[in-house]
Amino acid sequence: MPAAKTLDPEASMWDLFGAYLRLFRTQAGLTQDKLGSDLHTTGSFVGQVETAQRRPHEEFVAQLDVELRAQGLLIATAFHANRLTDDQPGWFDTFANAEAASVRIRTFQPQVIPGLLQCEEYMRNLWSRARVPAATMDTWVQRRLKRKNVLTKKEAPEYWAVVDEAALIRLAQNSTVAKAQLAHLLDLIELNNVILEMVPMDVGIHACMDGAFVLLSVPGKGECTYAEGTFEGRMSTDAHGVYEVQRRYDLLRADTLSPERTERHLRSLLEGTA
Repeated sequence: MPAAKTLDPEASMWDLFGAYLRLFRTQAGLTQDKLGSDLHTTGSFVGQVETAQRRPHEEFVAQLDVELRAQGLLIATAFHANRLTDDQPGWFDTFANAEAASVRIRTFQPQVIPGLLQCEEYMRNLWSRARVPAATMDTWVQRRLKRKNVLTKKEAPEYWAVVDEAALIRLAQNSTVAKAQLAHLLDLIELNNVILEMVPMDVGIHACMDGAFVLLSVPGKGECTYAEGTFEGRMSTDAHGVYEVQRRYDLLRADTLSPERTERHLRSLLEGTA
């Protein structure tokens, strides 16, 4: 096994975060692989975070803090590291910047309402179920609400969203959140640039069973794809990969209800929450 990289906590806030992470991990008697396995990621990713080669998502930081009993120190250090390095975008900022610059956004979500279509009540309900700390949740909510402005700004992009009926079935189980979210969806689809279509459950297996994705059309940069995991996301401009996602998206849309039928379905669900 190669020797552990020497950390210089004075080099940057992210180096300091890595030093704290290594300290708490070793005190807990955990290897990088064991900690990664416990948090459903890889030991390699933990090692890259420790050595300041990768910036962790806020959710991952919160998980680390709880797992290593850091009593908020890891969360606070990451918060200040992000605040002091805003000029160096991480993986999420790269995506958010591309999203804001896009002229067309296409997305599919199999289990949740797409982020830009979520109301605040729905966001908070999702993250509270994951037991995200209140301070972290507030930050995420404000960030997502700010991103939603892309739909209503001057020269807003075309926004095409396909959602699986499974997401609406789950939503309907919480009548309070469902009422707010369904009303919000019905308001948003009144916008000329927002098109929402639903994949009904009776379609069965469809072309995009592999998971959620976003397709962005960015002037000067062309088409790119974005896929988000539990702790981080990945953007790609690889021509073959973009083509394959576009192809599957087109096949998926052949199975969706029309925007008009989708709207009627949403109104029917909303009536059921009254």
